[in-house]
Amino acid sequence: MKEEQPKVLSDVPSNTMLEGQFPRIRLTADTDQTTFRGISEQFRLQESCYATDVVITTLRTYLDEVWKTCEKVSTAADPETVRRLRVTAKRTSVALSIFSPLLSKKLVASFKQSLRSLRQTAGATRDYDVLSERLQLHLPPESSSSSIQRSSLSQLLQLVAIKQTVNRASIMSVRSQLLLWGWQSRSDDITAPIQQNKKLYKAFIQHRLKKSCAQFSVIAKSHKKKPEQLHQLRIAGKNLRYALELLPEKDLSKPLETCQKILRIMQKKVGDFTDHTAAAEILKQFSKEPMADDMLYVINTMQREENTLANISRHGFFDWWTKKRCRLMCKKLNKVFKND
Repeated sequence: MKEEQPKVLSDVPSNTMLEGQFPRIRLTADTDQTTFRGISEQFRLQESCYATDVVITTLRTYLDEVWKTCEKVSTAADPETVRRLRVTAKRTSVALSIFSPLLSKKLVASFKQSLRSLRQTAGATRDYDVLSERLQLHLPPESSSSSIQRSSLSQLLQLVAIKQTVNRASIMSVRSQLLLWGWQSRSDDITAPIQQNKKLYKAFIQHRLKKSCAQFSVIAKSHKKKPEQLHQLRIAGKNLRYALELLPEKDLSKPLETCQKILRIMQKKVGDFTDHTAAAEILKQFSKEPMADDMLYVINTMQREENTLANISRHGFFDWWTKKRCRLMCKKLNKVFKND
């Protein structure tokens, strides 16, 4: 009996390939509007596709989405778009790490550095966006007797608004640098196959995910319950969550669906902690600037509140992230990938 040959994506009509197997990335917000669900539809891949072909097509979609979102941030002061840029840049960086064995090491390093710059500038902008939202919630109504507090908060909001403008200008500056660097042409270069890899995508991605799961488990099993541990777990959780999105939908078993759900909850809970921590740090920096006593009092009060909320979020996370839940998740991951 003649053995079935692996299908090459280039042999499939382009419109069929994109619509049937590689749907466009569609980012949707979680119900709480603080994190992103990620790609709403998993890739509909055929097991008989070469790894190289799938990697090239997938990565091109990711890179295009980053650039499109970057352009939107440059033309509109929309906090939601800034959050999306940060997420898409992180997701693409994870994909580059997972796909790196099939790509040019030099180009992977260059793109990851560029994406890191985008993430950092978008992250700083988002921190001020979040603080602005929090301050507006504390703003007394105009009819309130707390006119001094309202005046101080209004002045503080103006300071935050200035920082927001500066940070958005930084995003535009990074985009201009990437334009000069040749983002589009280099995207073409990195998605051009360096050599045809005969390994099928299913085998390739499962092998790479096995490594990602092992890295997550090492960090997850540490229970120091300190802020540093929480930051490490946040990064490891994001890396694994976005890596699992690269699995074909048909290979997303019940245990992995459970793990994805846990990772989404983890990101939400840790996100609350990092938001409060970032807000407290910004307020701390403001408190070092010369200003009126009334203004300084409001800033110090808000800073203490954000620090308190950060501690509450941290303790709440570790109350949820118990040793039992950690062992359950690591066990499920090990069960899925132990034979690969």
